[in-house]
Amino acid sequence: MKRDLSERIESGIVSSTLVKKISSPIDALLNRMFQGTFLRPIKLLLNGTILGHPLHPVLKDIPVGAWTFTVIFDLAGLLFNVPSFGLAASVTTGVGIAGALGAAAAGLMDWIDVDPPEKQVGAVHAILNVTATLVFTASLYLRWQTAWQLGWTTCIVALAGYLLMTVGATLGGGMVYRMGVMINRNAYRNGPADFRPAVAASKVEEGKMLRVEVDGRPILLVKSGGKVCAIGAICSHYGAPLNEGTLEGGAVRCPWHGSRFAIEDGSVREGPTCAPVPSYEVRVENDQVAVKMRV
Repeated sequence: MKRDLSERIESGIVSSTLVKKISSPIDALLNRMFQGTFLRPIKLLLNGTILGHPLHPVLKDIPVGAWTFTVIFDLAGLLFNVPSFGLAASVTTGVGIAGALGAAAAGLMDWIDVDPPEKQVGAVHAILNVTATLVFTASLYLRWQTAWQLGWTTCIVALAGYLLMTVGATLGGGMVYRMGVMINRNAYRNGPADFRPAVAASKVEEGKMLRVEVDGRPILLVKSGGKVCAIGAICSHYGAPLNEGTLEGGAVRCPWHGSRFAIEDGSVREGPTCAPVPSYEVRVENDQVAVKMRV
């Protein structure tokens, strides 16, 4: 099967031992710093759990938009002799650098949770974008040196940074749309629309989790205080089996990255996940637990 250019590039990155050598110690350091330490709340904030949406894709639009204007101002100002565009290009360059720093911080916190082979592609994505940020920083310094005036040197430097950013963004898009990083693992789960039998009520024990399949849908049953609750059995973050996690009060903690979901309605109690898991209504009759999707 013939693969397109993006796939061949990603395959080369995944098989590169150099990328692994560079990324492995950084990954280990970040995990020691942010997983299970007092810095974990910072990680969760940058993951975007509070927003209910990953923060990295929100912040990355700032440098993409700002640096696009930088290139436009540079080229238009030089080609059509508009000196005032020099200051405008300098402002957008600085705004882009500030946004890139925020996007990098959020991206690193997401990257901690990524598994191979996506982790290697993410590492190159980060290297390219950090390099682009450094190049635009050099461009801003040159602009400052020339009192914010237009010049072909600063324009060429900015164009080089923009090219690096574009390649990095392409890899980032491939990670999401081709490799499935940071997508909601329950995005397409629906139903059953009517109550369907799940399991005998006697098999659902107090304080324990039981995974069942209802019409091909993995569902987690939990009995707490005599009440049976039902939520999706697959973590929305990276697809971990929640039945292998732990119950903590009224929530189940994911066994892979520590996200917590309320057993009552599947809502997020703690990140890094940003999306809830499906929630189901439960009916117990004649020693039979039946469930249907809550709407």
